[in-house]
This record gives sequence, C-alpha cells and structure tokens, in this order.
Amino acid sequence: MIADVGCGDGIMALGVCHRAHPTRLIGFDVNLTDSHELLGGAQAEEVATELPNELEFRQSSPLSTPAADDEFDVAYSWSAFEHIAEPVSVLSEIRRILKPDGVFFLQLWPFYLSARGSHLWEWFPEEFHHLRANHQDVVAEMQASDRHSAEWTDYMANEFERLNRITLAELQRAVLVSGFDVRRLELITSPTIVTPELGRYPWADLAVGGIKLIATPRR
Repeated sequence: MIADVGCGDGIMALGVCHRAHPTRLIGFDVNLTDSHELLGGAQAEEVATELPNELEFRQSSPLSTPAADDEFDVAYSWSAFEHIAEPVSVLSEIRRILKPDGVFFLQLWPFYLSARGSHLWEWFPEEFHHLRANHQDVVAEMQASDRHSAEWTDYMANEFERLNRITLAELQRAVLVSGFDVRRLELITSPTIVTPELGRYPWADLAVGGIKLIATPRR
C-alpha cells in the first residue's frame, strides 16, 4: 500500500502505479483529484487508456488524512510541502498512517527563499524576483500581463500568496518533531549570485533550492 500525500492533479500517482505496480495507491489532497481530467490528460499524451484499478483518490483536510492507523507501507510527497500551511500536522498524520516499519519519501522544490521560490517563472524569469518586490507588486504585475488566461493567473497568484515559506532548518525540525528519523537526504543546490539586497538572508536559504529525503518512523 502506497500513499501519495498532496497528490494534486494525480499525475505522479499515476506514474508510480505504472512503474511500481502497487497493490493499492491512494492519493490524498485537500482538493479532490479530478480522475476524469487526469485520464483525459493521460489519453492525450498516450500514456494510458484507462486509470489503474489500484489507483484511488481521497479528499483530506489540512489537519487530517482519511486513512487508518498503520495502513501504508510507503508514503511519499512530491513538491507539495511548500504549499502546506501546517507541515507538522501533515507530517504527524503521515506518521500515523504509516506502518512502524514503513518508509516515507519527501521531495520539496523549491523552497520559498531560493531562486525559483515564487513558482512564478512563467511570469518572472529572473531569479529571486519575489525577494526584491513586495507581494502586492508581484500580483499586480501578473494580473497586468497577458501571458496566461485570467483564470490561470488568478490561480497562480493565489498559490504564490499562500506559500508557507518554510526553510530547510524549519523542515528538519518539523520532520523530527513529527516522529521521523531521516535516513538519507539530498540537497538540491545551484550557484547563487548574492546581490546586496539578498545579503540579509541566510546563505543556506538562498542556495538550497530543494531537498529529497527518506525517513522512517521513530520507534
């Protein structure tokens, strides 16, 4: 049994089903994944003609996951934790639904304070633009642009304003306090030009764009 926490549009869950062939994979998200839209996209890209029978989606709340204690052998989360308002609560829920000998994989990219931390590279190709301007100006410039539809622009502007701004150190504390021990980690980094206006930020927060880690429940 595999849990995808923060599964979004479900494309990662579908890919894992195709590669890992689990007995069951359940994707959880605060916005219920649209299976019909997922299937339509998969068919358009000619990667699937139907969704696997073992794939299921459930709607979670910001603080709880609709699953039983010790239900899953593996849980993973891909590019979701920068969007989660209560990381400790979600991590504690992952710990609850994971078997004592289970494994948790977490990927977070990008951290807010890193070069691409705004998620708005389609509007702002320059690095660290969001640390040089206030939120109101960023959103106003997006809305004045005709780069994308008004609906998509509003959606991304809302996502930008809701990013939790978690740092690497804060993520480490959240993982540990939630009852996990980290077994392996990989930092995603890149060369960083530190301009005068960026000098007030910790170097690690600027240079570490993301992280991949494997953790197990603390016994």
